[in-house]
Amino acid sequence: MNISKFKKILLINPPRFKGNPMVREMRCAGLSASSIYPPIELAYLAGVLKKNAKVKILDANALNLSFAEVKQEIKRQHPDAVIFTASPVSFAEDTRIAKISKEINKEIKTILLDSHIIPVMPKKIQEKFPWIDYLVGAKPMINIPKIFGFEEISELEKLPLPSYDLLPINKYFSITYSRKKPFATLITSVGCPNRCKFCIVGGATVERGYGNKWQFKSAKKILEEIKYLLNLGIKSIYFFDETFTVSKQRIAELCELIIKENIKVDWACNGRVDTLDEEIIRLMKSAGCWNIMFGIECGSELTLKGVHKGTTLDRAMKIVKSCKENSINVSASFVIGLPEESPETIQKTLEIAKKINPYRAQFVIITPYPGTKLYDEMKAEGLLLKDYDFSGYDAYCIANSPAIKTRYMNPQELLKAQKYIYRKFYLRPSALASIVFSLKSFSQLTNLVKSIKYIK
Repeated sequence: MNISKFKKILLINPPRFKGNPMVREMRCAGLSASSIYPPIELAYLAGVLKKNAKVKILDANALNLSFAEVKQEIKRQHPDAVIFTASPVSFAEDTRIAKISKEINKEIKTILLDSHIIPVMPKKIQEKFPWIDYLVGAKPMINIPKIFGFEEISELEKLPLPSYDLLPINKYFSITYSRKKPFATLITSVGCPNRCKFCIVGGATVERGYGNKWQFKSAKKILEEIKYLLNLGIKSIYFFDETFTVSKQRIAELCELIIKENIKVDWACNGRVDTLDEEIIRLMKSAGCWNIMFGIECGSELTLKGVHKGTTLDRAMKIVKSCKENSINVSASFVIGLPEESPETIQKTLEIAKKINPYRAQFVIITPYPGTKLYDEMKAEGLLLKDYDFSGYDAYCIANSPAIKTRYMNPQELLKAQKYIYRKFYLRPSALASIVFSLKSFSQLTNLVKSIKYIK
């Protein structure tokens, strides 16, 4: 393909969905009512592509632009190609990016980057949305450069720095993961060594994203990216990895480098209780870690995301206690709606959440995405009630009716139970105070009020 045809490339994070900010990344996508995250994968992709073309990023989600305003921006920039992302809950809306691009100039090449839906139904997408020229559901740093005839990058360690200079960095914040602004995210590893059956990464039954094999950047590479962000004025970083704490050795090396070079930065990450001990927790705190998110599944008995059966609540509580003693906030993501879920186990989940008493908690109704083991199991058992149809498929942030039932609860009961847990957990004086005192701006307060309305 003639490289000269693609001198100008525009990367677009589509507008908000029904007024709600969105996350549209390959490992995680959905509503984000109380936070606005940078489109980190577009930032890394821009770093790869701008070696061969003039690249711009339009974050319509962060800037709260309408599709009409996006159309005007595409007209103004007149790109040769438009690359955009999508979320399962807003998929049909997001594809309007391709349609309006073709209305402006039918010669614009349109490329959709999505790992949730593309890998399992590419033909159906092509039939319903013919204005999309290319579908990329896996290995974006290889497959997208190939489209243009550019150099591809297969190793994380060789990725250029993410192009935060092309993003409106002052627009980003997270009520959970940032306590200072400006706020940014980084990806230091992809894939996952665990096989949680509901996850599109470890539990995938099709090739998607970056694959389920864990690939990671070295501590030295991560430090380079941290320094780059600090030079841009970033004050707080969230490591967006599936499980940042997989390797104690890598974390220890990174923390020792941060301490040795006297780098001052607040950072948060996703972790698992079976990957941490008191020594590594103390080291993480000394290096600037202030918040760890743990994933917790609850059902007929407590399990911890992907953890061996020998990991108990007592073990989890020990790690949580160690984090708190070292002034590291503990956040927790609780999964509800697994096949054995019942009113009794819902109550047990609430009791466990109160016992752990995390800094932040989210209670998500399981979403069995096509191309996961959970999807196959729930469909076979007759528990999948709403198959994907491009009209919204996400109960992640209590905005949609669940696509599933359990052996003991229907969708309406699950949604009611989810709102019940949120109310009982967050309408405690201590929990409310923690949120209110963490707010840094009026926009954060506005987003918080929007999220509260869902639990009424």
